[in-house]
Amino acid sequence: MRIYSEEYRMGTFETLTTAPVKDWQVVLSKFAGVLIFYCILWTPTLCSFAVFQYITGKTAANAAGAYLGTYLLLFLMGGFYISIGCLASALTKDQINAATISFTTITLLLFLGFLPDIMNIPPGNPGYVFVCFSDSAHAGFSKGLIDSRPIIWYLSMTVLICYLTLQVFQYRKWKA
Repeated sequence: MRIYSEEYRMGTFETLTTAPVKDWQVVLSKFAGVLIFYCILWTPTLCSFAVFQYITGKTAANAAGAYLGTYLLLFLMGGFYISIGCLASALTKDQINAATISFTTITLLLFLGFLPDIMNIPPGNPGYVFVCFSDSAHAGFSKGLIDSRPIIWYLSMTVLICYLTLQVFQYRKWKA
């Protein structure tokens, strides 16, 4: 949450905007840096498969498609959530506000799919469109079923949110 808000707070935003790089390169490099760190955080889970095989003598990945699908979904969802965090950080000068905006947005996206069940909206009703925006609708990856619809959804939403972050970054650059 401090990816941009810390730049504003510390007064290094002007230094960042006067560097000989383009704005989209700044936004993309900050996003990529956080995404790479997010992927590095997976290494203990990847090492657990090797430890399991060493201890038991059996492979843990009986269904490799399920594991690969789960990691692909984690990567796509992580990229989308990171882009939301970048946008929230670019919108505010305080990282606590950015964290609150990110947490609220991600929580709403997680539970939006349960809204039709709570309100008894049948499938086919226009109100059922909330399920399309929810993360709970993309559960097939953990079964090893890799579908192109969630991949396109997460990639397009990540690109859209990163583009909005670029617009906010450029607005703040010209405002300052």
